[in-house]
Amino acid sequence: MKRAVRGITYGFLGCCVAAAALLAVPHAAAQDKTAKVDGKSLFEQKCLKCHKVEKFKSQHNSRSEWETILSRMERNSCVLSEAEATALSDYLAKQYGK
Repeated sequence: MKRAVRGITYGFLGCCVAAAALLAVPHAAAQDKTAKVDGKSLFEQKCLKCHKVEKFKSQHNSRSEWETILSRMERNSCVLSEAEATALSDYLAKQYGK
């Protein structure tokens, strides 16, 4: 009988540890979303993956025009969160704007 109680207790504790680990994961992801997004890093990581810098140097778009372009890129294959799109359009307007 003691063996059965011990098995149930260990099983219960194992489930509690697993549940606590799963609850901690979304919390960590939420903290990452509130972190400051760096437009320059995103530009280097996302844009320069497919395009050359010269393409951006030849364009002089406003922030809203960059937002439109980023929206078009998202329809193709570029995946951006809202915070990333904002940071990226800010960076592009500052560096390659009118």
